[in-house]
Amino acid sequence: MVHKLNSVFLTPPAGASMAEQLPGSTSQTSAVIVLNWKLPKISTTVLEQASICVCADGGANRLYDEIPKLLPNEDAAAVRKRFMPHVIAGDLDSVRDDVREYYGSLGVPVVDLSHDQDSTDLMKSIDFLTNSGAWKEHDALSRVKESLGGGVHPDYNVIVALGAHGGRLDHILGNLSILHMYRDIPLVLCGDGNVTRLVRQGQTEITPSAMEGPMCGLIPLRGQATASSTGLKWNLKDTKMQIGGLVSTCNRIQDATVWIESDADLVWTTELTE
Repeated sequence: MVHKLNSVFLTPPAGASMAEQLPGSTSQTSAVIVLNWKLPKISTTVLEQASICVCADGGANRLYDEIPKLLPNEDAAAVRKRFMPHVIAGDLDSVRDDVREYYGSLGVPVVDLSHDQDSTDLMKSIDFLTNSGAWKEHDALSRVKESLGGGVHPDYNVIVALGAHGGRLDHILGNLSILHMYRDIPLVLCGDGNVTRLVRQGQTEITPSAMEGPMCGLIPLRGQATASSTGLKWNLKDTKMQIGGLVSTCNRIQDATVWIESDADLVWTTELTE
């Protein structure tokens, strides 16, 4: 089986939703998680094409404060209503009172999950989107399902976490760990000039967006990996890589398609041009 990765969500053609463009997709198959860090300029494009938006705790502050600034020629109040989340969830130790009250007044469920200290707000948001963990029987999930016509889908073509890069190193490392914890979910970490996802063990065909690169990297975070590639300036040829040894950083995307074969999972990261 060849795994296929693309970045359609970064540059959707006018008039077509992200769900409509993804291969083999049906309706409501794209999702966004907004995290509590500076949002990339591409956020409005990604959000506008997604079928559902989850704010992870203080991510609601970012959505409220920063989205109007990304569309300075539009009315701020109208922009906030246009980009409303479907739910705000997490420990709720970061979301401001005024933001919580604003979205709550518009009917957005605000869910306190502070009793669970063994998962991060990003993990809680992924569990919500995939209808797993403590969310299976949660009232807020039922309400969001009803608002979407029954549609919180466990099989998304892509889940984009905005604000996933930048800030504290422990948060960044935690997010990279989550890529591996949820390796069977099409999770993308986006922010601070980077787009990062997991290349799973086996063969992977990647079609980068014109907004990615040219700089890129392939890094094993769970021990040694032996990998080969085509489509890069410095291709791998049964190259053994590991943290503490050789890793493929400061590489460059050379071709329209990048092919990778690896005996272990790798982190694929690209420079985001905004």
